[in-house]
Amino acid sequence: MRLTPEILFGRLPVGPQPPSDIKLSPDGRHGSYLRPADDDRERLELWLVDMESAATRRLLSGAEMDAAEPTAQEKAERERRRVFARGVAAYEWHPDSQRLLVPAAGAAYLVRVSDGSVQRETPARTTQGGFQLSPKGTFLSFVRDGDLIARRLADGVETRLTRDGGGTVSNGLAEFIAQEEMARLRGHWWAPDESVLACARVDTAPIPETQRFEVEAGGVVRTVAQRYPFAGGPNAEVRLGLVGIDGEPVRWLDWAVAEDDYLARVDYAPDGALFVQAQSRDQRRLALRRYADGQWREILTEQARTWVNLHDNLKFLPDDRFLWTSERDGDSQLYMCEQRPEGLALDRLAPANRVLDATDAQAWVTASVDDVRQAVWHVPLSRRSSPFPTRIHEGQTAAAVCAKAGRALVVSSRRDTPPNMVVVDCNGQRRVRPIALPKPRRVIDIGGKTALGQLRVGEVALHYRLTWPSSFNPNRRHPVVVHVYGGPGVQRVRDEFPPLTLQLFAQAGFGVFELDNRGSANRGTAFEGAIHGRLGRVEVEDQIAGVRFLREQPWVDASRIGVFGHSYGGYMVLMCLASSHAFAAGASVAPVTKWTLYDTHYTERHLGTPRDNPQGYADSAVLPRVGDIDAPLLLMHGMADDNVLFAHSTALMKALQDAGVPFELMTYPGAKHSMQEPSVAIHRHNTILDFFRRTLGRGGVSGCCE
Repeated sequence: MRLTPEILFGRLPVGPQPPSDIKLSPDGRHGSYLRPADDDRERLELWLVDMESAATRRLLSGAEMDAAEPTAQEKAERERRRVFARGVAAYEWHPDSQRLLVPAAGAAYLVRVSDGSVQRETPARTTQGGFQLSPKGTFLSFVRDGDLIARRLADGVETRLTRDGGGTVSNGLAEFIAQEEMARLRGHWWAPDESVLACARVDTAPIPETQRFEVEAGGVVRTVAQRYPFAGGPNAEVRLGLVGIDGEPVRWLDWAVAEDDYLARVDYAPDGALFVQAQSRDQRRLALRRYADGQWREILTEQARTWVNLHDNLKFLPDDRFLWTSERDGDSQLYMCEQRPEGLALDRLAPANRVLDATDAQAWVTASVDDVRQAVWHVPLSRRSSPFPTRIHEGQTAAAVCAKAGRALVVSSRRDTPPNMVVVDCNGQRRVRPIALPKPRRVIDIGGKTALGQLRVGEVALHYRLTWPSSFNPNRRHPVVVHVYGGPGVQRVRDEFPPLTLQLFAQAGFGVFELDNRGSANRGTAFEGAIHGRLGRVEVEDQIAGVRFLREQPWVDASRIGVFGHSYGGYMVLMCLASSHAFAAGASVAPVTKWTLYDTHYTERHLGTPRDNPQGYADSAVLPRVGDIDAPLLLMHGMADDNVLFAHSTALMKALQDAGVPFELMTYPGAKHSMQEPSVAIHRHNTILDFFRRTLGRGGVSGCCE
């Protein structure tokens, strides 16, 4: 069956559907994950795995969650987490391992493992968000009308813990910047003994209110008053306080090192000490601070010439030691940290990207095998054990671990191997048990073969993924679309089963080329930090080097190479077209066109502030360069985008018009940044394919690429 946008983004799942959001119960007896329903790609179901037998069963279909519309807060959080399906969008295990918490439409439900029965835990006709279970499972905490509330599960008694929420103030929720750019979705944290919570109070009043217009279908235009933290401008005021479960007044903490620090992470150690990660506004310093007995103590400080990447790899051990990852030596490494009277002792253990779980004797981490391959590793922590990590499972992976049970649930794939799921048991002799995943009801032919490779720019090796067109004929020259992201924090080229969007282009007659340029993630600080201070230069140089490589391939038509990208990739499309005549056409989706219109944390991490680095902002700008674009251009943007605001594209339209540059435009009423609604995704990809058929065809003949 040939792949089309209607099939790829239609109701029925197509091709391999890897499980997502995999977790293990606290006792390690069950694994859990989400996957699309067999008859509805847009509805996520909650499934369980028996970790002893490897048997699976559906616990919750998700249809029960579709009766009510998600709240505005839930929609915003899903956009931040890039979760767009209905059904079960999020869940967490209860500490008793017998129930799971599932939020939906502003309410919280507990689902029993034994029989799948569902019990609502929040009052009818109320709307809440930010749900969390306390460490012992006694309480459910949430935010209602801007205030933090704790509800005792045994009898439903609620205690209102804060009392000043409303307007620009919210308690217990993460602010926009934390969610979108720092991957911190929580705004309150329970102490281990459940006696107190740390609570963030966010006041957006320092951010000037601006008016953003959301154009909906049917000609409806909504004016949204948004306090968007533009680069160089003020951020929200974020305070951190301690509030007792009995509702006594909040005790505010002096958590920051400097006045404009970001509250990056908050954690509790097993002994009840509070740990805060305070990141400087320029993001070159990250301080780990400990609060106990009314005193703050600096535990460690990470510093970088460019920026310090945030992570969630602080793991406490029972004996006052903790695990931490750092890029202080160039690559992400796992450290054992021991707090001694004379100071902190750091012992480097092994490479690590993520710490999955740990006990006092062992840690489970993900780490690279090489630049494009990843694996799950077991790292002994006991001094009596072998110091060498053991590879547990290889392949581009997502994994959940219960270290105390010695078990892992791993989803992995390789370039030529669709996603698979296994249970790994490392208590004693290692056992690996495969878990049967359902076959999709619609199976497409994978016609375009894919290869991974490497090319060099000077002394730097760059990794690429190249997909041949399904209709490949070695005696013909074929068009190629360069699919680019190019921004920091992302790695596209990995040894994993390729996304079906590549097959969509391949089956339409195009080769697809992806290159991880300098600035991409997981190659060390020097590789990623090459873009610091100026954007759109080395990234474009590397992509043009990729075009030179393509021109050397005997089957590639050098006159028919296009470029396509979304978000930072949309920015890269514009910069590539304006910087080189190597591209015959470009499709730019939701591009950043003015870095002063993007947010503080992301933009200033790479460029500093406009005041401190005016030349860097000028050199990174798209708009002054658009007069150099002479290739066909397709511009797309969602008209309710609250991340890369629609104003980016309106500024671009004006600049293109002033420069006399023709372009094609497609806007999507009501669509946010990701534009993942099925009808939008189908229309968007059909429009892009049609654009490239017209612009990359010989003599402009439609259908030449079939």
